[in-house]
Order: sequence, then structure tokens, then C-alpha cells
Amino acid sequence: MKQEFTITLFSEKQEGLINKVVLILTRRKISINSFSVFFCKTVNLYRFTITLIETESAVQNIVYQMEKIIGVFKCYLQTEAELSTHQILLLKFLNSDEKEKQITSIINAIPIIQETDYCVYTSKTHKEIIQQLATIITELEAMNSF
Repeated sequence: MKQEFTITLFSEKQEGLINKVVLILTRRKISINSFSVFFCKTVNLYRFTITLIETESAVQNIVYQMEKIIGVFKCYLQTEAELSTHQILLLKFLNSDEKEKQITSIINAIPIIQETDYCVYTSKTHKEIIQQLATIITELEAMNSF
């Protein structure tokens, strides 16, 4: 049964990436409801948000194909119900930061960019867990300020 899905894709700057993503969809004759690209300055990532109506198995295959594109770090698939209960989280930590391991284990974060001085993590989680995470981070920062 066809339903609405939202695909969220994180990538680095790469010329022709929009063309590659659209080509994957047009080869399967899937119509795109919306397609937007945003740049996140703090972590130097591009976020693609694609909304389409299709069967779940077809969209899972599309996500698998998109993750195989060079330059794509992570691709998430969400239904309309998940959009209201889940959020995609990006965290950037210095490599010398001690709270990195504590926080990433709480939310099952996946590293998507590892540089010499910092690392960027992503996770798809519930809003309540993100709120708990925010209180933990403020507590850890209060402890480190002394």
C-alpha cells in the first residue's frame, strides 16, 4: 500500500549530487512531492529532504541506493507518524571532549564525519530522549565549569 514517506539525506558538498538523487527516483518513475536542500554551517553538511508517496519496500530500496552514493553520509526514512514522534539529531564534539562517549551511547549515535579535531554524530530518536539529553549536557557543562 502506498503511503507518504520522508527521506532525509546528509552529505558533503558534491557537484551533481542532486542530479544523482533525482535520477534514482526518476528511473523508478516515482513522483516527488517535495525536494529541498539546506546547508548546516556548524557541521558543514547538506541536508536533503525528499517527500514522496510510494510503497515501503520501494522506498527502502531507494534509501539503500542513495546511501551507496559517494559523499552521502547517512540517509533516513520516516513515515508521517514518525515525523511527529522522532527527530534527527546532529551532534558535533571535539575529539578531546570527555562527554562524547557518555552522550553518544545514550542515543545510539553514529559517527558520520571524523576529522582530526572534531567528530559529527547523527541519530534518529524520540523527542523525549532529546530533552533528557539536553538536561544531561547542561549538567555535564555545569560540572566542567568548576
